[in-house]
Amino acid sequence: MSDEQRVKLRTYFDYFNIEARYGITFEDFVSRVRRGTWEAWLA
Repeated sequence: MSDEQRVKLRTYFDYFNIEARYGITFEDFVSRVRRGTWEAWLA
């Protein structure tokens, strides 16, 4: 994953307050995005 992609994911993570809403860390969030399982959490 490029640095640019990580910066964009961090921006998304912070903007939507993912840690507080879903109780996951940024690294766990990145892992879920890479595996393609993040969308399932949004549904």
